[in-house]
Amino acid sequence: MKNYVRLLPLLGLMLAGCAQSAETEMVEPTETAAVPAPTNLLAPAPAVGPTETASPAPEVPLARLWRTAGHPVIYQGTMELEVDDFTTASARLDTVLIQRGAYLTNALETTDTGRHQQVLTIRVPSAQFLALTSALTRLGTVHHKQLTSRDVAAELARQAAKPGARPDTAATRQAATEHQLLTEQAALATLQLTYFQFRPATDLVPPEAAVAPRIRAGLWFGWRIVGQLFIALAYVWPLLLGVAGWGFWHWRRTSTAVGQ
Repeated sequence: MKNYVRLLPLLGLMLAGCAQSAETEMVEPTETAAVPAPTNLLAPAPAVGPTETASPAPEVPLARLWRTAGHPVIYQGTMELEVDDFTTASARLDTVLIQRGAYLTNALETTDTGRHQQVLTIRVPSAQFLALTSALTRLGTVHHKQLTSRDVAAELARQAAKPGARPDTAATRQAATEHQLLTEQAALATLQLTYFQFRPATDLVPPEAAVAPRIRAGLWFGWRIVGQLFIALAYVWPLLLGVAGWGFWHWRRTSTAVGQ
């Protein structure tokens, strides 16, 4: 009996160890489940529904206020820009015009005492006109910008509504010419661009002349004076000879009178 009593504490320790082991096994699955699954960073973003679609910002400011959907419009404009570097601005302008499908019809480059400038007449597809003017404003500081538009849909419709079977008269040819002109103007917009760079003050002040050229110029001027003097003496030598003779005679007479 005493042996069984001595085994009771040992049995209690064994039961306590089994209970602790079972509790540990129950906690580990719980902690494993609590760890969040790794997020797939490459998963595509959820699609935006029709109600969540945001309207994209217009490429050109105020462009929606100018365009008339489905209507032929004649665009014209003038711009004046001040640039920091004329050469760099010319290179960037060439790139912008090529990107917009524009071309030149006239170019005038001048340099005066105040600034270096170039005046260009640009033709560009009407669909690219507003985008081109917006891109040009980033080349420098805008001093002047004026854009105009003219909707010619009514005029073209009125000309198209007239009977086609008409005799070939001057009025008919004039109407056809006007129709073609309006169509071409609506297809290609016209922009007159002036960009310039103020010349630095160092370019306006003439450089100081070197010393050697100035010395040569002074010697040449003095030699010319001597030459002119000899030429004058050659013209008046008889008079000078007479004056010299009279002076000698007067001196001799005065000397004789003093001696007596």
